[in-house]
Amino acid sequence: MGSLNEKIVDRSPVPSVRKEFGCGGENPENSVWRIGQGGDTKGLRGTTGAVMRSGVPSSKPSLESPQRQHKEHPKRVHNGLRSSSKSSGVHSAKMGGSGEEKETGKRMKTLVVAQQKGGVGKTSSLIHLAFDFLERGKRVVVIDLDTQANASFTLNEYSSGYFASQLFDNDGDTLRKAFVNLPEGALLSLIASDPVLANMERRSLTDASASFKDNIAALADCGFDVALIDTAPALGVTLAAALYSADSVLSPIELEVYSLQGIKKMLTTIANVRKLNTKLNFLGMVPSKVDARNPRHLRHHAELIEAYPQLMIPTGIGLRSSIADALASGVPVWKIKKTAARKASKEVRALAAYVYDKMEIAQ
Repeated sequence: MGSLNEKIVDRSPVPSVRKEFGCGGENPENSVWRIGQGGDTKGLRGTTGAVMRSGVPSSKPSLESPQRQHKEHPKRVHNGLRSSSKSSGVHSAKMGGSGEEKETGKRMKTLVVAQQKGGVGKTSSLIHLAFDFLERGKRVVVIDLDTQANASFTLNEYSSGYFASQLFDNDGDTLRKAFVNLPEGALLSLIASDPVLANMERRSLTDASASFKDNIAALADCGFDVALIDTAPALGVTLAAALYSADSVLSPIELEVYSLQGIKKMLTTIANVRKLNTKLNFLGMVPSKVDARNPRHLRHHAELIEAYPQLMIPTGIGLRSSIADALASGVPVWKIKKTAARKASKEVRALAAYVYDKMEIAQ
């Protein structure tokens, strides 16, 4: 792969919700991206330059080397495996130096899971965040903006009957009417991908962003605690609109060359979006599909830590077949009754606990 350095060059109502769950000048100083400073921009710039660097220490990644969802309401909030708040990485401070104070009022938090390279575990990470947050007693809405519709397939049981393209076609009042009769308490609701979503790439970014942001506000009015947004593995109008409306963004990364190239573009995109959405907090990169026995994965992970010490999340997801089994069955991996699923469960629980804490979701 070579070593890394960072340098930037300039339709229907909602009838089927589960009742028991309810209704540019970035400064690469000390190998840290200072994201989000600079003046307004009219669009997104998707290119970046990379200067190669050597001298990477030989550290290793700290990874622990079909039944349906049960019908009972979660009896208590799941505590998960919380990481220390003093862990190194992006979490010690919000990126961008905007000086925003911690918000104390309860409002819906919005997370985009994005990477401009497919097959990196983006959807599987988002789905497990959704299930974990549900078990914590939260009201979760998942928005599938990826035309591959993988999240929609796995979460079909939780479909609301509302479609992702409607977030760009309809106004917020239409959505409020569709979600008006949501049950009380914890819930998981899916706004599914649909074929019309592909047409959104023909829209102007200004119009698409305004409509999407209006509908995100409407979902907050409907009483959701958190919105999780899956995106296509490409820079386009829907991804940009989601980022302009979000509070946080998370980027799973596979420890292979093509994925590493994609994250450079993703970081540049986030930097440019933050010029307009100054509240956008990059939670960091989470290593995904890691094979701890693969020397190449270990080397790439060490290089990423060296190049982006404050942008690497101090937990990761191994290459686990049990995760694929869970997604095919429509359940989280901790519902898979296999010994091999235990390590995967610990890893995804740790990631969920980390994200939950850093998003400052109201208790």
